[in-house]
Amino acid sequence: MFFDSFFYVGLISLFIFFCTLVISTRNPIHSILSLIVVFFLSAVLLVLLEVEFLALSFIIVYVGAIAVLFLFIIMMLDIKIGDSTLNMLNHGLLSYFLGFVFILEITKPNLTSLDNLFVPVRFYWVDWLSEIHIITNVEAIGQLLYTYYFVFFLMAGLILLVAIIGALMLSLSYNKNL
Repeated sequence: MFFDSFFYVGLISLFIFFCTLVISTRNPIHSILSLIVVFFLSAVLLVLLEVEFLALSFIIVYVGAIAVLFLFIIMMLDIKIGDSTLNMLNHGLLSYFLGFVFILEITKPNLTSLDNLFVPVRFYWVDWLSEIHIITNVEAIGQLLYTYYFVFFLMAGLILLVAIIGALMLSLSYNKNL
């Protein structure tokens, strides 16, 4: 039990660390790489919550498409890298105040729920495994995609193919001397 909670705390602390790196680094390539790590950590968290399809779709859609597209655009635009120093005092007193209010609003339900800590609560047990058929999330989504929504699935594939061809055409440089 201790190992599980220690693992979750470590995962969430890594998640928060890389989220702050996304918004605080001056180098846009380092920011995109931190964003990719955030997507992978969120996929790990979704796997631990037993939502495998969302974890796989996070990796495929966000890392495979969006983050690589951001990285491609940044490398294509050739953005100059600024200084790597981060001066937190330039953000102003208002942003610190708003951050403090946000943290208070997040922790406020936890602080007020201490009064109801020793009130007896009656729980009802429902055996959901006997109520539903055993099928995984990936099998259910696969059955829906390849039976009822196969036309939309094919259209999304064709749109992605056109986007790949467009990105390749944008990155080509023609030599008019040939």
